[in-house]
Amino acid sequence: MKKNIVSAAHSLFLVSVSNVLSFGVVHSRAFIKSIGEAEEIKIVPGSFVPGDGLSDGLYNKKHSFKLSDVSVNKTDYLENLKKGRYVAFYVDENGNERVSGSPDYPLSLSYEIKGGLYSCTLTGFSIDPDAFR
Repeated sequence: MKKNIVSAAHSLFLVSVSNVLSFGVVHSRAFIKSIGEAEEIKIVPGSFVPGDGLSDGLYNKKHSFKLSDVSVNKTDYLENLKKGRYVAFYVDENGNERVSGSPDYPLSLSYEIKGGLYSCTLTGFSIDPDAFR
């Protein structure tokens, strides 16, 4: 029997939908071309929890994570991110690269400060589950 290693999801990157040149999903794989570099989000290790639940025919995206170093600069950074709409890339618990959101169904960011950390959430919905990359 083959053993699978399961770890915490990690490596979160955001691409603004305004930077997406082309996007498509074929079966369970996403194909994307964008301009510029994806924005790497330096999450607290082990804090990223992807959520992709089906309800009433739609997949509700709710990806939560934590950021450290509460400061005026990081709060300004998050306030700017809050204004955008995104496609997110991450590595799931089984080591698969995943894509969440799309230009038609983008994700948005919200946050709050709790216990000396930023508690952040990417939310949205889609007609498809998170695709593989």
